[in-house]
Amino acid sequence: MMKNKEKTVEKIKQAAVEEFLEKGYTKASLRTICKAAGVTTGAMYFSFESKEALFRAILEPLIVQYEELLEKYMKIELKEPEKGARLDVLMMQFILAHKKETIIIMEKAQGSCYESYRRNVERMMERSFQVYYKSRLEAPPNEDLIKILAKIRLDSCLEIIKGNYDMEYSLYLAEKIGIYANGGTEKLLQNLKEFHSN
Repeated sequence: MMKNKEKTVEKIKQAAVEEFLEKGYTKASLRTICKAAGVTTGAMYFSFESKEALFRAILEPLIVQYEELLEKYMKIELKEPEKGARLDVLMMQFILAHKKETIIIMEKAQGSCYESYRRNVERMMERSFQVYYKSRLEAPPNEDLIKILAKIRLDSCLEIIKGNYDMEYSLYLAEKIGIYANGGTEKLLQNLKEFHSN
């Protein structure tokens, strides 16, 4: 009995991911989700009390994992900056394993409890950049510069995620962008140190 319930929940979630990806949260239809999952709306409401609850059940566990990884990798990169490109690849691997869900939360969550999550990710990246640059500079880094650098990095990640690439090629791109970013970061830090010493 329990296995059947788990199977039903999984079918509903899979159908919901496709519906949210295609139409976005606001226009997604529970009726369409139930039809695609081959269940009645009653069966759906037995497991999820609302569209919001279903949306949250799909995304919340991934958000928790993503934020834990971001925190963990940030600490590693602070101690060992040379590992930055490798950590980018590991993070991209996780994101690509949940590609559809990532696109949903970053671009199709309007009207849901996660509609501002993209901005939250931008802030987390800004904080990560801020901490990293601060650890390498004597003066606090320029906030506008940090905000722009974080946005560039996030946009490049989203380009890979939304591209029609296989996993191997996506990870190749993530690694090369990471190497480029690390080289640019070192050059920029050197320039900022010179600027502040004059």
